[in-house]
Amino acid sequence: MTPREFYRRLTTFRRRDLRKHRKGIILVLTCLLAPVLFGFLAYAVDTGLTATTQTRMQNAADAAALAASQEIRAAIAAASAGQGDAQIDANSIAVAEARAMAAQVAAANGVYINPERDVIFGRRSFDESTSSWPVQWNQAPYNVVRVEVHRDNADPNAPDAELPLNFGTFVGKPSVALATGASAFVEARDLVLVLDYSGSMSYDSELRSIGSVGRDNVVENQKEMFDALEVNTGNLTREPQYLTLTSPEGSDPMISVTFKGSSIYAVSSKDLSNVVLELEHDGRLYQQKTEGLHDPTGEFSGTGWLAGKKITKCWIKSGNNKSDDGPGYGERFENSVAAVKTAFNLNDTPYPFPSGSWNSFISHARNNSYVWNADLEYTYGGPTFVNYLLTEKKAFSQTPALWKTPEYPFHAMKNGATLLLEFLDTLDFGDEVGIISYAQNAHWETTLDYDGYNIDIGSDPITSDYQSLDLIQRHRQAAHYSSMTAMGDGINQARQLLEQYSRYGSRPTVLVITDGNANEVPSGWSLPADWDWNELTDYDGDGTANYRTYDRSKQYAFWEAVQGMDRGYTFHTMTVGADADRALMEAIAFAGEGVWIDVPGGETVEDMQEQMLQAFGEIAGRVPPPTLVYDK
Repeated sequence: MTPREFYRRLTTFRRRDLRKHRKGIILVLTCLLAPVLFGFLAYAVDTGLTATTQTRMQNAADAAALAASQEIRAAIAAASAGQGDAQIDANSIAVAEARAMAAQVAAANGVYINPERDVIFGRRSFDESTSSWPVQWNQAPYNVVRVEVHRDNADPNAPDAELPLNFGTFVGKPSVALATGASAFVEARDLVLVLDYSGSMSYDSELRSIGSVGRDNVVENQKEMFDALEVNTGNLTREPQYLTLTSPEGSDPMISVTFKGSSIYAVSSKDLSNVVLELEHDGRLYQQKTEGLHDPTGEFSGTGWLAGKKITKCWIKSGNNKSDDGPGYGERFENSVAAVKTAFNLNDTPYPFPSGSWNSFISHARNNSYVWNADLEYTYGGPTFVNYLLTEKKAFSQTPALWKTPEYPFHAMKNGATLLLEFLDTLDFGDEVGIISYAQNAHWETTLDYDGYNIDIGSDPITSDYQSLDLIQRHRQAAHYSSMTAMGDGINQARQLLEQYSRYGSRPTVLVITDGNANEVPSGWSLPADWDWNELTDYDGDGTANYRTYDRSKQYAFWEAVQGMDRGYTFHTMTVGADADRALMEAIAFAGEGVWIDVPGGETVEDMQEQMLQAFGEIAGRVPPPTLVYDK
């Protein structure tokens, strides 16, 4: 055997031995590493199971918390609609409903909760010292709901048993305890009321509205307003009265004449023989005579082309009486301003308000076209006096006592605001309110310095001092400052109020109310060149705007609202009466993700009152949708 052959055989044997040796080592390593590899695999599988279950539990908790808090929101809405008390319903009936809803939603997500143990209620309120919103659990009134989901019960047969692991037994941990939770709250609002203080907010109490509200309803309302004024008006009473003049005491015959505008009614202690009327037509005076009379009473008016004309004076011939005005003329009675003032004791009664006079009131009662249309011409009393004030002297600087009176629709708006503030006070969810009024200009309503009050909330104009807010707004009147309708300026001031005083973490909300049309715009203002109505008022999603306007005053009001919307403000709107701009207000509410409420009014002021209260109630109960609070 050669050395080369010997070497070849030797290396062949070595290779065979090495292969056998390697196979043995791999087998040993496999036996040693198999448990480790199995452990890693089991860990991966069970970790995935745990993570998936935890996610499902969290999703269920989120959904259950939102659903439960929605029950409180629904109870608030029902209470605001007059179906219960705000705090009682939100914290008793709604609690039971919220627990049941949370359990139902959790079950629908494949998760068990114990509604009595796992659904917890609390109160979220603003802490001024820290500018934060801490939650006090189990403290009413409830505006926060927390839902906890447990799988931590050691009893494997319990519905909330620990999560069994697929391979946990092999590592001495057959199950794992899991728990999670979610909280949802009803957001507190910083609500600014933008109230219409224009002159038209008294129209339903004026004789101009007898066509829509009804003559008797308007007149009765004016009588109530007259009573509410509580001022000395001489012998004027709430009932309308004609001027009645009588002969001097001791006369024979005794005659009385009642002037009714275009007619007179005469009564004598003896038979009448003739009556002469002096009538006015186109600034000139004419006389007509009626003869051959044989009764002691009679009603007389112009005839022919003088029919329906105003009677300025008359002569009543009865018995042997006479007049210095000529033969055949009886006793003279004159329908003069001086006679009216004497008859109603106005000469000795100072006119009760800063602006106006008895003379101008008498002229109104004689000449105003609305007075004539209501068949109240030449009557003196509650209706004509109130109509004079509302038509000619309605501003606070002119007739400050009008705030006391039920002038509509302004009074209905005041009552609605009172209801809203009372509801929020009872609800006690942390809402704060500010008030902006607008007429020719907008005003922050923060002070009251008359009627025995000295209120100033200027340092905190968005406040929870509902009592002060209510006193301020109840001491206002239609045309309090002026008579125009600067809606855009009102929205502008609401935005500025929120920018300066809104609390971090609250929901900025604006309610705009009008009974008319915007008619004021800053000089030189115009819409920006890139303005696109299609982006803002496409109600039906077809890409085309459902509202647009070329009226600059309306454009300005809408543009100001959009500036607030860009800052996250919610805009609600309310239209009041037949002449309100419904199209604009609907558009603002749509773009502002709010609600538009229409109060059309009705045949009576009571209809208006009821509708207004319902509208304000809806706004009061329209709290923001629940919001999740994520645990840190």
